[in-house]
Amino acid sequence: MHGVLKAYHIISGHGGGDLGNGDVMDGWTTARAVKGIERRLHHVTTCISLPMVDSDDEANSDEDDFKIGVGSGEDSISHSSASSDDGLCVNTQSNDNKNPINGSYELLRTFQNDDIKDKPENVRKHLPPGSGPHSVGCLDIMEDNCEEGTFFRIFYPTEKTDIFSRDTQWPLWLPRKQYGHGYAKFLRCNPRKLAGKFFNWLGGDVYIPVLWQAPVLAGDRKFPLVVFSHGLGGNRTAYSTYCTELASQGFVVAALEHKDGSASMTYHLKDNMRGSVVETDHHGRDSTSRHGKSSMPRSHSCKEEWQSFEHVDNMGINWDDYHYRNRQLMHRAGECSRVLDMLTSINAGQSVRNFLGFHFNLKQFKGRLDLDRASVIGHSFGATTVAAALAEDTRFRLGIMLDAWMHPANQELCEKITQPVLLMQFEKFQWEENARQLLWLKSEKAERRFITLRGACHQAVSDFQFLVNKYFGKFMDVRCEMSPKLNMELIRRGTFAFLVKHLDLDNLVVDDDVLCAREEHVAEGVLWGRAVPPVPPS
Repeated sequence: MHGVLKAYHIISGHGGGDLGNGDVMDGWTTARAVKGIERRLHHVTTCISLPMVDSDDEANSDEDDFKIGVGSGEDSISHSSASSDDGLCVNTQSNDNKNPINGSYELLRTFQNDDIKDKPENVRKHLPPGSGPHSVGCLDIMEDNCEEGTFFRIFYPTEKTDIFSRDTQWPLWLPRKQYGHGYAKFLRCNPRKLAGKFFNWLGGDVYIPVLWQAPVLAGDRKFPLVVFSHGLGGNRTAYSTYCTELASQGFVVAALEHKDGSASMTYHLKDNMRGSVVETDHHGRDSTSRHGKSSMPRSHSCKEEWQSFEHVDNMGINWDDYHYRNRQLMHRAGECSRVLDMLTSINAGQSVRNFLGFHFNLKQFKGRLDLDRASVIGHSFGATTVAAALAEDTRFRLGIMLDAWMHPANQELCEKITQPVLLMQFEKFQWEENARQLLWLKSEKAERRFITLRGACHQAVSDFQFLVNKYFGKFMDVRCEMSPKLNMELIRRGTFAFLVKHLDLDNLVVDDDVLCAREEHVAEGVLWGRAVPPVPPS
């Protein structure tokens, strides 16, 4: 690909320069490039498979490795988690409380996948865990068995426990193989070839370090609610690291899977037989088979209606058609309000049916949600959804817009917003037109904070940056110069500082260096690093 001359502009008008355009690669060319990278850089496909080497010696870890200890005193269990260049963690643990040991890991960058014949059962590749005082539970909720039914994953605080025990049940990042196909279709690649190979190692056996259907944290403390909206091509699991972090700090997070055609893949359930429901396993799948075949008796099965991402050019519509995207935007805002409606009913102790058929008692949330401190957060298209939700539903106290794509919105909508808003941009995604549209949010009615993460790419808040090696990540434009952990740390600090400030939370102690742009990687205002909008998959 041609080199790109970086141009950095600031909204004040200073700066200048041109931006060169890189080659646009179709799905076939991308697949060939992927194959070439795999052939030349073996560790791109193997470095996330870290074999455990039992040793009494201290682990010789890379500087990015980290160790996690849970508990204290005689009951403590020592854990070791290592992370390779791709940011994934691999965990093992010792059940010997009196004489704990740290697992030692060896990163082999040149072996072939065939060399790994036996994988220890107590090693699991996983996303980074939350850093807060609580362990995190999660559950999927489907409001109705129809195409318009609201579907979301809820992350919530649970009792602090040994989440790295081999007996814990963690959901998979890709809950079903269809979600891998969905990502491939979004990238306009052959699902059979790419999803079966590339997405298998990208997320097929990567876990989210949360406890599936764990009980809600005991007590009478109320948890502030966050509704999260994903971007184009995302879904309810694509931002699990960010949502897990929020929940570990005492928030309940409802991560939507939008039904407007913008999700990479989603589905709803349709009863095959009268009164039938479907039960899901702890991976978040509605069957115990990785191949999608129901493990339940036929009398308890449901027909799945799958919906992949809508490539609007197939319908004769330009991908950036304002009227089409604006309709999607308002549909998304309505879904955010319906999630708030549903959780309000659950908080009041009303009986709410979850069509996924879990045994989890939703009445555990009765009286536990602080709906007076409800906020809405989103990324990209989801960030613009935040603006629409705030304008249409004043029950949301504030909004946080992460690297917003403003094209579907308009100035009239933005001027209706009366709540505080944090707008956090990622420099490498923004361009001048979008940056100027962000200024529609300026207002004297409430605080509007504009900051930019220098050098950050568009996926700096999503899980994709943790799932791929840095070389392939830069090729796919999901990684940047800053490490995924630094990206997430800056976003975390900015998020919590804004939430604490406007929700009057006295139980969180945070610094405001990111929010006030005193951090070296953060600039005040809106910066952009490209002259033209990014090119969609073609």
